[in-house]
Amino acid sequence: NYWKMQIIFHVTGDFFYDEPFVTGNFTVEADVVAPSTRSLKPVKMHQKFNFTENYSEVEPTQEQLDEEDTIVTVKDDTIDLQKAVEDNLLLSLPSV
Repeated sequence: NYWKMQIIFHVTGDFFYDEPFVTGNFTVEADVVAPSTRSLKPVKMHQKFNFTENYSEVEPTQEQLDEEDTIVTVKDDTIDLQKAVEDNLLLSLPSV
């Protein structure tokens, strides 16, 4: 028996060029139904959080990785925002 998390989310944001990266600043609002870590009963939560990611077409140097929080290498001129939103949403969820 397993539980599926239910999520409805709304994402807004901007991209801007900040050499050598394209930087995205995003705000996410999400209504989440997740299992309680104690009882496994469904718990409704409203989450609102911001995150920033830097995107580059070339592999970042070690110095850039040390200076920046998040650098994502872009392949085929495509940025996968869904993965970024999901990862940051999971990081923002409290244990209930």
